[in-house]
Parts: sequence; C-alpha cells; structure tokens
Amino acid sequence: LAQARRRRSRLPRTLSAALGRCRGVAILSSSAPFKMIGVRMVLRCAARGSTASLSRAASPSLPRVLFADSRSKFSSLSPALQGKVDQFKKDIEKHLPADGKSVVFATAWLATDNVFVALMREHFPKILDGMHLVAIDTMHLFPSTLVCAKEVEDKYAKKALWKTPQDCSSREEFEQKWGDVEEMDSADFDFVSKVEPFQRALAECKKDILITGRRMDQAAQRISLDVWEDGKRTLNPMAPFSWTDIIAYVDAKGVPVNSGHNFAYRCDAPIEATKRHLPDLPWKKVDLGKPFWRATEEELKGNPPAAITYVFKSFGDMHTTVPVEPHESERAGRFVRQAKTECGIHTRTTSAGAPHGGALIDLIVKDAAQAQALVKGCAKTIELNERQACDVFCLVNGAFSPLTGFMDESQYNAVVSGMRLPEKQLFGLPVTLDMHDVSGIKAGDKVLLRWAGEDVAVLEASSIYKPNKVVEAKEVYGTSSLEHPTVYSLIAEQGAYYVGGRLHGLTSPKFKYPTQTPAEVRAQLPAGKDVVAFQNRNPIHRAHFELLKCAQRDVADSILLVHPTCGPTQPGDIDGLVRIDTYEALRQETEKEFPMFRWAYLPYSMKMAGPREAIQHMIIRKNYGATHFIIGRDMAGTKSTITGDDFYGAYDAQETGKKFAGELGMTVTHYENMVYVGPEEGYVQESIAKQQGKKVVKLSGTEFRRRLRADEDIPEWFAFKSVVDILRKAGDKAFCA
Repeated sequence: LAQARRRRSRLPRTLSAALGRCRGVAILSSSAPFKMIGVRMVLRCAARGSTASLSRAASPSLPRVLFADSRSKFSSLSPALQGKVDQFKKDIEKHLPADGKSVVFATAWLATDNVFVALMREHFPKILDGMHLVAIDTMHLFPSTLVCAKEVEDKYAKKALWKTPQDCSSREEFEQKWGDVEEMDSADFDFVSKVEPFQRALAECKKDILITGRRMDQAAQRISLDVWEDGKRTLNPMAPFSWTDIIAYVDAKGVPVNSGHNFAYRCDAPIEATKRHLPDLPWKKVDLGKPFWRATEEELKGNPPAAITYVFKSFGDMHTTVPVEPHESERAGRFVRQAKTECGIHTRTTSAGAPHGGALIDLIVKDAAQAQALVKGCAKTIELNERQACDVFCLVNGAFSPLTGFMDESQYNAVVSGMRLPEKQLFGLPVTLDMHDVSGIKAGDKVLLRWAGEDVAVLEASSIYKPNKVVEAKEVYGTSSLEHPTVYSLIAEQGAYYVGGRLHGLTSPKFKYPTQTPAEVRAQLPAGKDVVAFQNRNPIHRAHFELLKCAQRDVADSILLVHPTCGPTQPGDIDGLVRIDTYEALRQETEKEFPMFRWAYLPYSMKMAGPREAIQHMIIRKNYGATHFIIGRDMAGTKSTITGDDFYGAYDAQETGKKFAGELGMTVTHYENMVYVGPEEGYVQESIAKQQGKKVVKLSGTEFRRRLRADEDIPEWFAFKSVVDILRKAGDKAFCA
C-alpha cells in the first residue's frame, strides 16, 4: 500500500481517494499483498476514526494493521529531525567502539535519555548491548520514574546498572543515616545520593567514555555544549536535539516516557515556583490520559479555561522538581529552591560542590573556522588593560560561572542593587567592560578584545549603557568616598560606559606567571576529599602558614588549595610577579612536608570591596572545586587614603560569608589572628594568648617594610628566609605604585 500510495494509478479510484483523505492511517504488512476484503476493513475503520488494532487472531490471513493520529509511533520523521538522527549516527560511529566496551550512559529516564536508548537499539544494537546504562536511585525519585525505567528496560532489552546511596536501600535508611533532605545542604545531598554512587558505578564499569543526555536548548549553561568533549572523554550526542525534536521522536517511535507527563495542574492564579513542591496547593490535578504535548489547549486548560496551567516537563528528585508552564524550559522546574541548574553528576568530581549555577562555563571556541569568522565579523578592536584581561580570563574559563559574558544592563542593575543575577543566583560584584568611548559600536556589533598583542575574545555587544557610578560605589563598596582606592578608580579613572554581552573566547589570556583554569584545578583534586581554599594578595609569612596548617588539620583528610590573586591590587601591596616568586619558593620549600597542599594562581583584580568581595571570592573558589573557604580578619578590606580609617569592620567579611554559606554549598572556615608567643609554643590564636597571659611578640607591616629596605635582620619566626630574600632582591620594585 505504501508503494501504491506513491503510484495511485494502480489502485481503484475510490481507494486512491480514500487513502488521500486517510493521512493518519499507517499500515504495516508482513505477509502477501492485501486481499480487497482486508482493504475494505481498513477503510471502514479509518472512516469511523478507530484507533483499534486488527490482529491476526481475527483473521489469520489478514496482515497486522495499526492506526494512529499524526503522532503515531509509526509516523515518519520530519526532514529536519531525520537530519539530526543522521548526525547522531555519525557521532556514534566516530566516537564509540563497535563493541560498546567501557562506554557508560548516565540515564535519569527522562524523555531525552529514553530517546537515546531507542536510537541505539534501532541503529547500533551491538554497541548498546556492550555498553552500560547507569541509573542512580537517590531514594527520592518520583514513583512514575521507576515505572518508566522498567518500561524502557523491557522494551529495548537493556537492563541498567542501578546504584543507590552507600548502605541505603530505602528512604527510611537514607533518613536514618543522613537526615531529612529538606535540612541537608544541597551539595551534600548531591554528593551522597548521586555523585558517590555514580563514581562507584563508573569504577565498576571501567569507564573510558561517558555519554550524557544533555542538550543545548535546556539551559543557558548548556548553550555552547560540545557534542564531544575530548578532555573529559564525554559524548553528548543529544546536544543538537531540541525539546520539540525529542517529543516528535517519542511520538513517532512510541518511546516510553514518564506517566507524570500526563497530568495538568490548573490554577486560578500563579503559584511561586519555590512553593510548588508543597502539599495541598490550590490547584486541580487533571489526568489528561496522554502526555500533555498531545493535548489541545482546551484539554490542557479545561472549560472554562484555567488562568494558569502547569505540567511536569522533567523529573528529578521529588523535593527539587516542580511543574512549570508548558512553554517554559524543562530545566525551569529543576532545583528551583537552589542556586544551581545542574545536579552534581555533571559537575562534581570531589566532595566539592557543583560550580555556581550548576555547570562550569567554558567559552573558548574550539573550532578554528568559527573563531576566524568571529574575528572577521568584528566592527571594532579594543586593547584591554590588565584589570580587564583578568576579567576575560575568569569569564572564558568559568571562574565567574554562571556568567557567559560581561554583564548587560539588567544583570548589572540586579547585582548592584541586590547582589543577585536576574535568575536570583547570588553574585557578589558586577563584572563589566568599561570604555571611555563607544563611538563606532552599536548594539548587535561584535568587538574584538586584544591583550598583550594577542586576540583573546570576541564580545557580542548586546548592551551599551552609561551606569550611575555613584550608586554603584555606594551599593557595592558601601561608600561613595573617593578616599576608597577602588571607588576613586571607578569614578575618576575607568571608562564612563559599559558594554555587555556574550563572550566568545579565542584563547585564554596569558600573563607573566603560570595560571590554572577551574577545570585544570578540579582535574587535579582527588575524589572524595574536602577542599579548603585560601585566598590572599600578599606574600605568605609564618602566621599565614600556621593558619593554613590549622585549617587543613581541622577539616579532616582535606586538601588545602592555596589560591592567591595575582592581578592588579591597591597601592602599597606587593607586586604580583614578585608575589608569584615568593609563592613558588615557599611551595618548593614545604611540598615534601605538606603534600596535601595545592597551589594555583588566579589572574584577578582585587576590588577591596570587603563583605561583597568575600562572596565573590567564595563563588570563584566554589567554581575551582572548593568545599570550604578561609575568611580571615579584614578580608578584602581597605583604609581611607586620607585618614587611614578602615572602611569595613574587622569581621564583616566573615559574617557575610557565613550568612550565604548554605546557599553557596560551602563552609566558611574562620580563624582569629595567629600570634607568636615564643620559640617553645610558637603560634597560637590571639584569644588563647590573652587567656593564658602570654606575651605576644609582634612585628608590624610598616616595620617589616622598613627592615626590608634597610637590609636589617628579619626574624625567621615572622617570615620565611626564602621569601625575605626574594623581597629584598626586588627592592622598591616589589611594591605597587
């Protein structure tokens, strides 16, 4: 009949006309050509709109006939979707071994995951047979997810390797061991319920290549997702598919999906997303009898129509997933009460929390032809200063995740006024590209950014605006006084205009010292260990080092990440290059005794913004893989250039860090000043010295500098000899002007 439809002259006229009208009929024949009685039965059923199946039981000579609407699982794919399937096949052939060995697919039984399994069974059955499907039962999945999993396993004859949280086989056991999920830190929940079981599964499977079901259209953090991530040996074959593609394939091929898609939640008024997980909400739950995307608008909204209708587009854990409006993204209903958009499986390699926003941003353009085209399309070229180059480094490499470029006006205003991005994610300071002159640039233009004689990025200038810098100073720095060194630079020296938009990295900006990206540092962190990060902008003296030893010792079996900022800072500080020399000398001097210490250098321009900069540093270290962050006395503080008075309280940064630690999934580790009480006891916390009446030996920063310049003795209880030698050799050049 399929051939006859294409050559209608071979059919009787009445049958040809009938087939022309019955576009929803799909007929599969596995036997000899139909007898006319069979065709008449088909036409009668089609005329009645029947969706029944006529089986061989009714008539042994009658071929199997199935009817469906335009969404039938036997309908053909659109040319566009077929093109993506063809590309999928090429990607699988290119990157996966023919036997599927050491290949792991992480499935959450979402529609996209199930389509992947269906595609593999149809086109690559041997690879599917040889590879591993890994599924994690967190003990908090929707019951319908487990039903869907069984349907997929049965239909495609592929059993998953299931893992659960360590020593837990039920939710009751989970709660006995870990407590109520509502009271757990979200990063801790991710680790114990997903990441640790997943790591066990990968080890058992001897994983070489990991496959995910992530797609580019799911979230801003995935928009630049590569199909193949060579450094990670990760394949994202569904990346080019859209939600529309997925449901079209589901309908065309009869792929099992979660029955939770079948329900509509009708409301008289909107319900805040962060409350949609609560019981007894003022909505009416309606079973549509089919996935919501197959329903008409009237079926979805009812009659009379509801003001708001929600549906489940995705399914994670019950306490972090809520229904959304049909037009919203799948990810809009995930992690709505948390500052992230990804679970830890895609992001977490140690007991460290996921990067801020859920995914580690990587804006470096991998395709040379694409990079060349971006450069050719630029309307203007800008030479960056060191401060701006540091920001570009942090943006293109993900230190500022979830940012994907310099802030546009709406992002800038939201962060300045509320310390949050428009998506409500915490963010300490605005990240902006300032310009003195914006002539020759209009919204939509591309701007080439150069640093140290090299093209480093292309900026899509989507937003060009003139900020109120007095408001910015007051909100961000807590003062509009020009006696604050960064406020002075902001108002008197930096450009009057800001240009915001998405950034495309051409290469990571290079500096006169070694740098490490978040991905590079995370790759070096051992699995299963807490990571305590320490940020500083000065050489490390004995008191600092004693603090680091205490912190590493207090957080059991942890890694200590020494992560100094090496970009521009305030006048009077030690120059960045000189500081790098002191760090390298100290690293070499101590690495045998303290192998648990890791050293990495960050190109970052200090803002001296006190409490708000403490949040910025926590976010950066979170992106670098830290679970804990040391905040000392006067962190990121500064003094009046006229009176010498402090702009912030001694412990303001600590208190602000502790206030937001839970939201960031980090722990603030704070200590008092370490003071020297003599050779027998060495260094102790200042309060202990006072309680015990110990005499504290001090050497002020001013006296230290004087002795350096005068080549006078500096006691080894105060500073490492190797550090002192480097500072003396540098002389006055060691200090920032």
